[in-house]
Amino acid sequence: MRPMMLDLETAGALMGPVDATFTPVDVIPVTGGDNSAVFDLGSRDGRRVIIKTYSDELHWKMRKELFAYGLLDATRPEVPLAAILAADDSKRVLDRNYLVMTKLEGDLLVSVIDRLAPDQLDVVDRETGAALATMHAVGIDAFGYLGQDGVGQPYATNGDYMAAQFAKKLSEFDALGGELGTARAVRRYVDRHLHVFDACAEAVFCHDDCHEGNILVSDASDGWHVSGILDLENAVAGDPLLDLAKTEAYRRRRSERRLRALVDGHGSMRAGWRPALDLYTVYHWLELWDWFAAHDRREPLSSLSSSIRKVCDASS
Repeated sequence: MRPMMLDLETAGALMGPVDATFTPVDVIPVTGGDNSAVFDLGSRDGRRVIIKTYSDELHWKMRKELFAYGLLDATRPEVPLAAILAADDSKRVLDRNYLVMTKLEGDLLVSVIDRLAPDQLDVVDRETGAALATMHAVGIDAFGYLGQDGVGQPYATNGDYMAAQFAKKLSEFDALGGELGTARAVRRYVDRHLHVFDACAEAVFCHDDCHEGNILVSDASDGWHVSGILDLENAVAGDPLLDLAKTEAYRRRRSERRLRALVDGHGSMRAGWRPALDLYTVYHWLELWDWFAAHDRREPLSSLSSSIRKVCDASS
């Protein structure tokens, strides 16, 4: 599929109603995916903004992100988020929905992580944990996936929500050709640990994608710090540990030291938090396996299956 392009003329037409003094001089594609292509737009006077677009298939995600950013308004500046300058679903200028956002400074953590020493990474991980904790202070009245104006399919309890999610992901795993032994191991593991979900009685805002590709960091005079958290389009209402597990599960350089820094930054943890985090980690890896398989990306599947089995087998 050919990636979406944004030319200067169209960019100028998009920015006119937002800020007539913003004269575009360059457009840099940030992500080229057709479903949610993102562009870094520069002005003659040196200012820059971000344009995030949404395909027809995912047009509703624009309204979801608006809703999510609204829920987190009170968390600024503790959570370094972009400001929404405009939202448009009229299709008058562009044939898709789009947001115009301020540009946050910094580099994606995934692009600089190999340059960070362990003590520098400790600071970044603690600040990531603290930002997630601030998001988790935002309560939501039901568990489930966040839609355009609330939880799309609400669940009264975390146990109901996660049991349904595991059933869904395991069904996809089976349909996509996942190993029977791995599926059985996951089902046994979940059945033995269903009680873990009940420790979370109230749903909170979960970013559910706060990995190294959605964290911006900047090198200041006193070292590296988190300067931005990106991409709220995957947000859910759930257990804070579900969110921490996603950050941990998707790391390139996973270690007990990094997990401890993340947890320390988040603050006090409930009793029995580690088994819950491990269970949620299996869930995230299972979900990722399904995504890779559905998009015919076969290379990571064996490693993901091995990681899933390792956690499940250790618990038995």
